[in-house]
Amino acid sequence: MTLPAWFTSCKRHTTQNPLPAERSFYMGFTPFPYDISQYAVNETYAGILHDGDFVVAHFDTGVPWDEALHDLPFPTNVQADIDRVRRHVSYDHKVLLTCTPNHTDRETLAHYWNANGTQQPLPAPWNTYDFDHPDVIAAYIKYCKRLIDAIHPDYFAFGIEVNGGLRLHSAHLDHFLVLADTVYRRIKHDYPGLPVMMTFQDQSYNKTKQELFEVTRRLMEYSDYMAVSTYPFWLYGHPQADSDPENIPAGWLTEMRDLAPSKPFAISETGYIAQDLVMPSYGVNIHGTMQWQNAYVDKLLWKADDLHARFVNWFVWRDYDLLLSRLNHYPEWFLVWRDNGMFDEIGAERPSHLRWRQWLNVPRSH
Repeated sequence: MTLPAWFTSCKRHTTQNPLPAERSFYMGFTPFPYDISQYAVNETYAGILHDGDFVVAHFDTGVPWDEALHDLPFPTNVQADIDRVRRHVSYDHKVLLTCTPNHTDRETLAHYWNANGTQQPLPAPWNTYDFDHPDVIAAYIKYCKRLIDAIHPDYFAFGIEVNGGLRLHSAHLDHFLVLADTVYRRIKHDYPGLPVMMTFQDQSYNKTKQELFEVTRRLMEYSDYMAVSTYPFWLYGHPQADSDPENIPAGWLTEMRDLAPSKPFAISETGYIAQDLVMPSYGVNIHGTMQWQNAYVDKLLWKADDLHARFVNWFVWRDYDLLLSRLNHYPEWFLVWRDNGMFDEIGAERPSHLRWRQWLNVPRSH
């Protein structure tokens, strides 16, 4: 087998700032593929296992509600996705399993994960339920347990970016807290020793920072970790002409950590653009470069070490221009992460990959 160029190129070294003697955190990726081909899936898994000591099994495509509630086989493509993760994950790596009962708006109930492996609007009676309905809670607990039993993770997140859309003083938040309480306590009981958490955005599209922090505090009762999702190249609501990481606010990550200082801190998702991000519908036109992406990697990992983070997850390993080219239509917000890869759209290595590899070679503290 001929190894891809990135296997050999990553052996090179650069002369950047010296690194610490040890790092506090595991380093890894989600297996988000850059194309729909099996080759792309296989290469992505090979790459992320080579480039990390941590891997994320990320399920954010809805929930097979009926099948979970009634203990039925999952739809074919749903089960295939689970089996693919189980087949590729190396248990030489720490594994974070993430799933969520909320839709991608992070405010309403997750859509139905159907036999095509995609989301579809909720069928009756699920389209009349909120998070606290007994069938929703029962189905979601069963779904979580089936994923845990299949994948055997080292960490488990039962909600993704849960604070991002839920609003203070809203019925959705009240109902979600009922679900969170029940799911958290049940999983903690049934899997003693497994860290159970939710993940949290460090900014929100529909509320002020103070409202975001208050929602986060209410949810933290049901999370063992403060696990943060952060993409600071786009600061919501602020005019921004470029993605120079020097523009990242001073309280970045520290403010989130300080909401739960007694709990372990982690970075559940992050990334940074290496090319321009243009989304006219959102009024976004941000200049990005691979040099700024490289500077962000260093800033991120030093900050993670300062905060004694347990793990850092870089979301996109390689740019997914090819994947988008196969789609007839996609939401404009899919562009947010397209150019976050440590490899570009043709698989060429970026400087950020070299710096990441240097950090990966630093021994992890125990």
